[in-house]
Amino acid sequence: MDAPRALTDARAAFVAAAGRLAAAGAAPEQLAVTVPAYRMLGVIPRRESFRRSGQGFLLGALLVTATGDVFEPGRIVRASRQVLPGHQAESAQARREVRQGLLNSRFAEGTTVVIDARPLPLDDPDAMAAELGPLVLREDAGEDAGEDAGEDAREAAGSVKVLVRWIPTAPDSALRPLNAYLAERLELALTALGAARAESEHP
Repeated sequence: MDAPRALTDARAAFVAAAGRLAAAGAAPEQLAVTVPAYRMLGVIPRRESFRRSGQGFLLGALLVTATGDVFEPGRIVRASRQVLPGHQAESAQARREVRQGLLNSRFAEGTTVVIDARPLPLDDPDAMAAELGPLVLREDAGEDAGEDAGEDAREAAGSVKVLVRWIPTAPDSALRPLNAYLAERLELALTALGAARAESEHP
């Protein structure tokens, strides 16, 4: 399979995955980008805020959208007015400020927001081949396809595949095929969704 076709098939797989989750009643996570603090007109200070940039479904190391776009998730935060003790670590205070900042940016309380997710270049085969993130394009070296192998075997061995780096530190040797990864993550997500629905119906 050539690179453009492999990436087209990957986009179709993301559309299908998002469609299955939406049909099952899963609530998508909200996407937001950070708007840094600045001074309006050079004088009036404005705090850091967040701008909506879409929505999608988290599937482990990937976030997928209904249009087939895919992102490397950024910070995942729940918008809330969490009350913390008076004496708290600086990191806890920073997280509280982000949660409050999401509310100030008109995200509903309790909403899960993925901040500054990185779009992956699914339409650019060269960029995907150079990717080191959670979704990559790699060529099968075809070590098992010798001179005596059939034409179909040689073609498959030399094909280009879309693979998932399911943890950031995973080497290329541990990459997982996209379809198998999506099937596993969908099963987990749909099972959890069904369990939550059953619990709400029969507390």
